[in-house]
Amino acid sequence: MPRRKKDSDPSQQDLLNVAVQLRTAPCVPALREAVQQWRKQNYKGATETTQLLLQHWFQRDHRGFNGRPFAYHAFQREAIETLIYVWEIAKVRNRAALLEKYTQSLEGVRLPPFDGFSRYAIKMATGSGKTKVMSLAIVWQFMNAAREAEEIAKDYARTFLVVAPNVIVYERLKTDFEGSRIFRVDPLIPKPLEIFWDFDCVLRGAGERAHYEGMLFLTNIQQFYERRSRNNDEEPEEMTGMLGKKPSGQKLEITDFGERIAKRSGHLLVINDEAHHTHEEGNEWNQVIRRLHEQTPLAAQLDFSATPRFQKGAIFPWTVFDYPLKQAIFDRVVKRPMKGVAKMQESKSTIASVRYKAYLTAGVERWKEYRGLLKPLQKKPVLFVMLSDTAEAEDIGHWLRDKYPAEFGGEQTLIIHTNKTGEITKADLDKARKAAREVDDEANPINAIVSVLMLREGWDVQNVTVVVGLRPYSAKANILPEQTIGRGLRLMFRGANSGYDERVDIIGNKAFLEFVDDLEKLEDLTFDTFEIGKEKPRILSIMPVEEKKEFDIAIPQLTPSLVRKKSLSEEIAGLDVMQFDCAVLPMKEGDLAEKNFKFEGYDILTLKKILERQYTLADPQTAQEVIGYYARIIAKEVKLPSQFAALAPKVREFFEHKAFGKTINLDESAAIQAMNSNVAQYVCVQTFKKALLDKTIAEQEPVLHTTARPLSAMEPMPWSRKVYEGRKCVLNLVPCGNDFEKAFAKFLDHAEDVKAFSKLPERFGFAIEYTDAAMNLRYYYPDFVAIDQQGVHWLLETKGQQTEEVSHKEHAAQIWCANATVLAGVPWRYLKVMQTAFASLRPETLEDLTVLPQA
Repeated sequence: MPRRKKDSDPSQQDLLNVAVQLRTAPCVPALREAVQQWRKQNYKGATETTQLLLQHWFQRDHRGFNGRPFAYHAFQREAIETLIYVWEIAKVRNRAALLEKYTQSLEGVRLPPFDGFSRYAIKMATGSGKTKVMSLAIVWQFMNAAREAEEIAKDYARTFLVVAPNVIVYERLKTDFEGSRIFRVDPLIPKPLEIFWDFDCVLRGAGERAHYEGMLFLTNIQQFYERRSRNNDEEPEEMTGMLGKKPSGQKLEITDFGERIAKRSGHLLVINDEAHHTHEEGNEWNQVIRRLHEQTPLAAQLDFSATPRFQKGAIFPWTVFDYPLKQAIFDRVVKRPMKGVAKMQESKSTIASVRYKAYLTAGVERWKEYRGLLKPLQKKPVLFVMLSDTAEAEDIGHWLRDKYPAEFGGEQTLIIHTNKTGEITKADLDKARKAAREVDDEANPINAIVSVLMLREGWDVQNVTVVVGLRPYSAKANILPEQTIGRGLRLMFRGANSGYDERVDIIGNKAFLEFVDDLEKLEDLTFDTFEIGKEKPRILSIMPVEEKKEFDIAIPQLTPSLVRKKSLSEEIAGLDVMQFDCAVLPMKEGDLAEKNFKFEGYDILTLKKILERQYTLADPQTAQEVIGYYARIIAKEVKLPSQFAALAPKVREFFEHKAFGKTINLDESAAIQAMNSNVAQYVCVQTFKKALLDKTIAEQEPVLHTTARPLSAMEPMPWSRKVYEGRKCVLNLVPCGNDFEKAFAKFLDHAEDVKAFSKLPERFGFAIEYTDAAMNLRYYYPDFVAIDQQGVHWLLETKGQQTEEVSHKEHAAQIWCANATVLAGVPWRYLKVMQTAFASLRPETLEDLTVLPQA
């Protein structure tokens, strides 16, 4: 695992931490603190639409289209929260204001000469899912434009332009946006807001479409201009090779996107992907965007990049969020780089295949080891070799084909040729684009890629397991360390809780490893090492075993017993507000109701002190203003915004006949003033919320949806953590998340009354619906399943401590077992096993565990 050179607790970082200031953009530390505080305040000041979206994205469980758990990463959440905060809450509308508000000092900071609209850079490590954050930003802007009142909605974007720097990046983005795929597959749109989603994605070259309220145009920047020939003031060849040539000044309109955008009403949001060159204010890329702004005002320009740096290494000062490669490695969001160590030397020869033979052989042997380990998982590894020039690449490519014909012969080795400027030659461009899309496919023949350059942006190759670097890099190109190594770090196995810590092995000559050292210095970490030829890679394949089929366990598939209601109109209409159990509200200070007030254990003075003003309803003129506002808050709290119209009459009835202990005239000024208080708001909202929350989730009678699904149907999965080799488990190895799970697996394996058992990996996909304390619909994944000698099936949960959340899961599991027993005709029981109780009891049989206390 990469090691920090200095241990630090991120929660203790503050604005006086100079080290943090130096390692990131000047605005990031202060913004990070502000966003954390804003989250603690439950997104105070955000629009109702924004709050609903944030709640849906990050406070509910989701399952992907493949049935497996889906969750946005914490850093993706922080990225979109930061964008929302700086634009919607802080209302920073240009880069000068951003720097003045969030930097400690403007000394040495370049102030931009063109600053006519909001522009923010988002720094996210390669492979960390920038496109996910783009899609969140698009939905946030459009939903506010479509749903909020016109006074608010007019500032948000209805039109979106996503710009790629080259065709390869364009084609990667096309995979997500073609046919609006990402908006259909990811849980971006809450069901109550689907009615507002009138949206289409238009790709480069597509003709006119029918009108949609929201429209996204996807293209590459070359569609707006043509690059000019290289001259002396451009970037070094190494940087050009990695990033593509700089945008030039010769304009050549070959698309009508600009004209089509101009015809649309409202604001435009521009998203630049891999926006490495956008710091050059005068280049054609930025001029294109400024021309668009003149015809269609920009809501904002978002620059996404793993390396938004100037040539000398400093991060763009308008960067608002920074998720560095170092953190991505620690979070296991990308592969863990491992440096190969060996006493190898270059041979004294001008022929590359002779000079670098030792390094190449070591790389090939390492690749072979990965090939054997990955074969049961139906994945193939890719070897990547970097050379100094085209002639060397050609020589090494032919050497691989001739020396290892079975592994790298013919089309199994791809040689990417570059011209003298470092660009992929036109003859090889189609091959490179095709390889970028297909090389990870198990059926694709390519096993090795040989090139002068490391994978450029847009090469989303996930299966790179071995990188052999045999070229030096110029010190002039400070941006290259992150770009070069980062291209090989994308995960091969993605998904929640995979249990496998992926790695990429780096083998190189002295010059290349010195270059890798520069990355370690830049990221303030030290890569682990392995001894070439001695330390073997380790990948455990967890899979069912045919010889152990007698220990297979089938789990019945039931339809959900809990679903979120889309409408509560009838339930709301049936509410009897006179039966609400709540304190009588005072009409004025000092009256009898104020003296006798008690609500949720608080008296009136205490409640006034602990409540901050949560709304901005200044001096309402009518009771209906207050009633409407409270109805919207209640609808948001119970997560059914479409029920506002149904709630408003009930809120009026509550205040008119119940809240003040008598019937009052709501049109009187005293009544309006009494309604418009922190205490009145709190009592009204909490009382309605209590009455409605248990009605937002509908219980339905489950049915046996399909035949039972056996554990033997589980696909093989990689694992690199603790395992137990169980005799009575259909899997070859029992995957264990911690020592307690391993001890429990051993206990089940040895218990005489247990016929068969298994861990239930999340990858298997078995989950039980339940609701948490806030009535969010969640999914619970039990730990173990077992069958005793009497044929009783058990769901078993191992826990270190009891929490309220555990109680909700336990209740749902007990209901599932009761339903499964009736529907499947097989007895099912649930048992929770606390770690301390297990250690004290020292059970020998499953029956012994039944004496343990349950909730």
